[in-house]
This record gives sequence, C-alpha cells and structure tokens, in this order.
Amino acid sequence: MKQTCQTRPARSESQKKKLRRKRAAQALAAGVAIAGGTQVYAVEVMFPNPPGAEHFDWSAPTDLGLDVTLPASGQPADENGPSRFFQEIRPDHSLVQSQGMLEIGGAYGLFLLGVDAGEVIPSGAAFGTVGYAYYSGFGSELPEGQPIYLGIKFDLGSGDQYGWISVVRTGLELDALAWGYETDPGVPVQAGFVPEPGTLAMLAVGAAALAGRRRRSPE
Repeated sequence: MKQTCQTRPARSESQKKKLRRKRAAQALAAGVAIAGGTQVYAVEVMFPNPPGAEHFDWSAPTDLGLDVTLPASGQPADENGPSRFFQEIRPDHSLVQSQGMLEIGGAYGLFLLGVDAGEVIPSGAAFGTVGYAYYSGFGSELPEGQPIYLGIKFDLGSGDQYGWISVVRTGLELDALAWGYETDPGVPVQAGFVPEPGTLAMLAVGAAALAGRRRRSPE
C-alpha cells in the first residue's frame, strides 16, 4: 500500500512562543537538577598573595596576623578574630598560633602538618590552636623551599568553616602564598582548589546542555 506523507501544519506565532516558554522551563529544570546533583552550594573563596609591593609579609612583624577571609591588600594589623593566624619566629623555633585552629601532628602532636594540592580538609589530622613550623632538635614536618598547604578551621559564628593557607618554609620562616576557605560551615574544602562555578552558572550550563540536545533532536 502506498503511504502518503503528511505535512505538519505550520505553527502560529502564539504556538511558537508557548513552545519556547516550555523549552525554557524544561531547560531551567534541567539546570536545577544538575545543580542539585552537585555537592557544592557554598562559595569557595581564594585570595592569592601577589609578589612585589602588594605582597602581604606574614612573617614580619612577627605579631602580624593573617585573616583568611580578607585579601592581601585588606589585612588589618590591629584586629584579632576567629580567622586570624599569627606567626611567631624566635632564634630556635617558630610557630603559628591562631584564634581558629590548625591541623597538627608529628612530634608530641604539636607540629604543623602539610597537605598536597587537591587533598580534602579536614584531612583527619588533629586540630590545635598552636602548631610548630620548626623547632631546633626536632626539625619540621613541612618541607623546606616547597609550597604546601596548612589545613585550618575557624568559626565566624555559624559553626566551623574549613580552609587552607598555602605556605613555603625557609628555615624558621613561613611565607604565605595564598589562602582560601569554604563559606558554608561543616563543608570540607580541597587544598588549593579552583573555585567552583556558582549555582546560577550551573543553571546556565544545564540549560545550554538541554538546549543543545534538543537542537540535535527532531521536534
């Protein structure tokens, strides 16, 4: 039997608008699903410590604290807070003490421990308010001349937040290269992370992916 080919009637402008609205709603729903499937809703904040005149010198003077919630250019010299970390350097040892806490271990459980880029903080190490970077007769848990990350946590009033400080040790002294933290309390963070896109960006990605699939599929 000979089959006849039926031609689809042309859509009116009103029908086309309704179809576009429907597809936009479906794309948004897909984006929400993609965002909902991720573990990151909070904002990961990272501050580099630029070289040159804008560099924040964490080790001098030795009572200068590092506030990990502020950029290098905004570090206050006269404010204590839960996100402040203070480096102290003496002839035979150096340490970091803080209003927050640092991951520590090693000899007597008192030395600063480092983690590599990409490792999750908390790493499972103990936390303490004081950690030695170096002590004569014991040495250091931190390699010399090699960038590494210190795991930290602090409470801004809503619960423990996790973060990191990228440091390099030269003798007794630690230089801060960058720092970052997770804004949501209780959410682990990767050391040296590349910040994740925000929820709106993920929605846009989801919408674009769905739109691409629909363009490749027949109506």
